Amino acid sequence: MDKNELLQKVAFLKDKDKVAAKLYFHYNDGKDDFLLEAPTNNASVDQKISGIYTDSVVSKFNENRSFQVLDISDVEEFDTTATHYYYDKDYPADLAFLFMKKSGKFTFKNHPYDNIKGYLINLTYGKDSISLYKYRHNFDIHIKPTLLTLLRVDNELVSPSHESIIINEKFDYAILGNFLIAMSLSTLERKIKFDERVNRQSEEVIQSIQDSEISIVEGLDKLKEFLKDDFGFAKKLKSVDFGGLLWTTPFNEVKKQIESRPKLSKYLKFNKKGDKFNITSKQAAKIFFKLCNNEVMESVLNGDVHLVGDVESIDE
Repeated sequence: MDKNELLQKVAFLKDKDKVAAKLYFHYNDGKDDFLLEAPTNNASVDQKISGIYTDSVVSKFNENRSFQVLDISDVEEFDTTATHYYYDKDYPADLAFLFMKKSGKFTFKNHPYDNIKGYLINLTYGKDSISLYKYRHNFDIHIKPTLLTLLRVDNELVSPSHESIIINEKFDYAILGNFLIAMSLSTLERKIKFDERVNRQSEEVIQSIQDSEISIVEGLDKLKEFLKDDFGFAKKLKSVDFGGLLWTTPFNEVKKQIESRPKLSKYLKFNKKGDKFNITSKQAAKIFFKLCNNEVMESVLNGDVHLVGDVESIDE
């Protein structure tokens, strides 16, 4: 799926007045996850839900807004704000319930508030539909213009009110057919562990170094150990550019620059022949991976091992 296909799938929302909405609670009883229909029983509530979330989707998925839609397997950075990643299979286990059939109705008598983990808002017009999921946040008693306020009255939810369940126009995931679209990678990372994907990416980087025709480094075990132990660094690691400065600059020149700086040469060692890095510590591994960045490598060659624009520094 690309941006154009996504825009086509949500085009029905432009006919705002004809879009119907239904609210479900993501309920967990301590063992299983359920999607229970919320007891709004009130046309004004459903209408308000429809208006708020239709506007929100149209705003986020708009042809005039610059954004990308990419398969989750193509993810490189977790802080890319203008890219939405999607699954079309192998959904994260913690979110698989979003594709289950709705099961029953929520009742205040039988379902404690504390077991509500999130909300699913379904928007439908004819055969077209989109579901929006958002994690439950804290209850709030303050009214704001962008918030939909739902109040329990007997066994129903009505709107508006000065206190109750607060639902704003934001959503964390969109479900379109078999597509699960993450609105924010930071939310995806925070709620779902990406150890497997990050570890696989780290392995691919190490393997590419091992298979490279330009051999300038020994001690791959330390490189692996560092990436395994420093998840924060590993998740931002990009594929190595073997056409970059570290690999195309004469190694003697690189070695000379490293050896001229005591705090770098303290960690970065060389083999007996002096023609390769010999990575012997995690700190050396960290510095080596930074050198794989062309801008950082350029700073070293130019005699400045501190900041280069927004590039992370190598402390001397």
